[in-house]
Amino acid sequence: MFGFGRKKEDPNRKAFREEFESTTKKLRTAPEESQMALGHAVNLAHSLFAQRFDSPEAFRSAPSQVRHDYIAKLTVMEDKLREEKDDPAGSLGFGLFKMWVGALSAGDSELIEQFSSELAYFSRKGNFDG
Repeated sequence: MFGFGRKKEDPNRKAFREEFESTTKKLRTAPEESQMALGHAVNLAHSLFAQRFDSPEAFRSAPSQVRHDYIAKLTVMEDKLREEKDDPAGSLGFGLFKMWVGALSAGDSELIEQFSSELAYFSRKGNFDG
């Protein structure tokens, strides 16, 4: 009732969650074309992930170094899209997907579910086949 006995959220996790929440909240009010472009980037990031790892479980069971290297590659792509390709929506899409991968790597089922729900919203917007 008063939150007694409830474990206090780790400050790093809280900052991570709040960054994701504030970003997606702002993006939901962005123009439809921007949301579609972001969703397309999320879909691309997911397709590349699925090619590399058969499933989220396969990623989760990969060695820690493999998971960290994959997250680093997502950061490189995020930066390249923003700085070289002048594609802010693509960069944001890869960045949000990277946050989901980070939650997956940490095994944080609550964040995985929350982030998956938001990514699914944008993913649907990025489906160009209707």
